[in-house]
Amino acid sequence: MPFIVHRLGDRLYGYWSLVGAVLGYYGLLDLGIVSAVQFQVAKALGEGNPESANRSISTSVYAFSVAGILVFLATVIIAFISRRLVGPSPDLPAFRTVLLLVGIGSAFGFPGRALVGAISAHLRWDLIAGIGILTLVFRSVLIIAALSKGGGLVSLGCIAVSTDFLSFTLFYFALRKVQGDLRIARALASIATLKELFQYGRHSFVIQMGDQLRFFVDGWVVGVFVTVSAVTHYAIASRLSLSFMSLMIAVFGILSPWFSHLLGSSDFDGMRRVFSFSTRVAVSISTIVAAALLLYGRPFIALWMGPAYADAYLPLVILVAAFYFDVAQLPSSSYLLGISKHRFLARLTLAEALANFGLSITWARHYGMLGVALGTFVPMFIAKVFVQPAYVCRALNLSMADYFVKLVGRPFVVAGLSSILAWALLFSRLRFSNLGTLGAAISGQVSISILATLFFAFNGGERQSVLSRVLPWIGMSRLVEETPTR
Repeated sequence: MPFIVHRLGDRLYGYWSLVGAVLGYYGLLDLGIVSAVQFQVAKALGEGNPESANRSISTSVYAFSVAGILVFLATVIIAFISRRLVGPSPDLPAFRTVLLLVGIGSAFGFPGRALVGAISAHLRWDLIAGIGILTLVFRSVLIIAALSKGGGLVSLGCIAVSTDFLSFTLFYFALRKVQGDLRIARALASIATLKELFQYGRHSFVIQMGDQLRFFVDGWVVGVFVTVSAVTHYAIASRLSLSFMSLMIAVFGILSPWFSHLLGSSDFDGMRRVFSFSTRVAVSISTIVAAALLLYGRPFIALWMGPAYADAYLPLVILVAAFYFDVAQLPSSSYLLGISKHRFLARLTLAEALANFGLSITWARHYGMLGVALGTFVPMFIAKVFVQPAYVCRALNLSMADYFVKLVGRPFVVAGLSSILAWALLFSRLRFSNLGTLGAAISGQVSISILATLFFAFNGGERQSVLSRVLPWIGMSRLVEETPTR
């Protein structure tokens, strides 16, 4: 990001961010089908029915092909009216060209979403991650080479198209590797199968729609009601906050199918145990990461992007606070998804998103970037602190007092205090000359906070359970037997 911003400048990077926001909206055409494909294919594999798996895959590939056509047509329309969206500018022709290029790549890559859902049904997350990393490296190398030789927005658009083609091709061969009897044919696609996919995925689609409004509308609001150049500054805070959320989603992504398994075996006591433990872990990790972002965000932005972008820090503080309440609720969100009660989550997310949109527009006129960030914070705080916990606690027959005191309060206090004390006593007076020294300080603080939280926020059995999984992974299996459980 620093390389691209400094090569293009704030205004052109603002246009590039708006192109990325358009891609985010295209995710709405997913319609929840990817999660449905994962469910249907996994179920078919468990039943030993490869024909059913091929029907689901074929139907979703053809459905996404139609969605890809709609993506391209939508891109043409947006490019045609782009002058009304971003105003007159000498860079408008380049913006339109890039928008069309990215639309072509996105349209071609849309069927690849079905392939990803099928691969995940085989539990081959290693292949999905490997392809993602390979594509990222390929794209980064091309971006550096193109911009170093004087390329601009159009070069970035061409690179986006090429990486979309590459990822689709790799996902196809990866699926053929894990599913040797794979067949994708028009004859296997059917309206009946598509209805089954929609039946499962409709609430997931509403959640996705709400998430797009919650997380990707801010750039447009800043561009329209503040300035296009301000989009770049706001994108810094948004990028760091979304990385925080992505980390937490990666850590807790397994919870939803775990709850589904416990539901299938009618192990309701186990469901409550998993919910209680995962909530304490989520609050602990999110508190430690959020504290690091808040305490070190200002020097990090200065070293990462440059002192001229220091105004991104205050929006970062507000967005991290907002996202904190969301990611700390990931176990409860996973619980609702896992037991198929995500209709409530869909309605709550959509209501929060609409409130976010309205408040961001209203406050952007008066407070600029800070107003947009506050528009995200207020609805998220209300939804995730008051509404969602009440619903989940009632479903689990868990008192709100126990939830906020035992599950949330203790890890929050321990993780928060240990983070602040470590910073105040050891790291607050340090001056960081480069990202390496800053990274070392953050690593030291996070390590101290993790150890303090592990030993003071969890009981002996939980601590032993965590250490028995973490220590062998880092080559310290002998310490597991020596760790006291009291």
